[in-house]
Amino acid sequence: MLGLFITMVTVFVAYVATIVGLYGILPSISESYYRLPKKWKPMFTIALWGFAFPAIMIGSPITILMFFACAGIMFVGAAAAFKQGLTKNVHIIGAATGMILSQIAIATAFHMWWLTLICVVLAGLVYLFRKKINNTHLFWIEIICFAAIGIAYGIYLF
Repeated sequence: MLGLFITMVTVFVAYVATIVGLYGILPSISESYYRLPKKWKPMFTIALWGFAFPAIMIGSPITILMFFACAGIMFVGAAAAFKQGLTKNVHIIGAATGMILSQIAIATAFHMWWLTLICVVLAGLVYLFRKKINNTHLFWIEIICFAAIGIAYGIYLF
């Protein structure tokens, strides 16, 4: 399990750090798909699957909610081109499923209601001050949710 945890955190942090280094803070993590050159676009999918697949294997034995949350994240990776037709719906539903179900799972099955509360409060503050952060609020809310999953797993495993 430790190897899975290290993999999911490393893949996600490496991808986000690379994107921020290349393009700065984008409106969302998903926006990076459109910024990447054509030959590098699959990296978006690889990054999300590289986070979500190990997370499924860690979290699913604890709660089915984490299975569906991580499956939602994998759908986001599969439906990377979120500005196009049906892909947009799959992407948005996957993202919402991942964010909401992961926080419910953290609060209930992992018994870390305080972590979910922190996540919700931080996300609310980011949204409240979205104009001051140049409308990058979705990026920061996504980071908060991914971090909450990583923190919950880290506490659970250690």
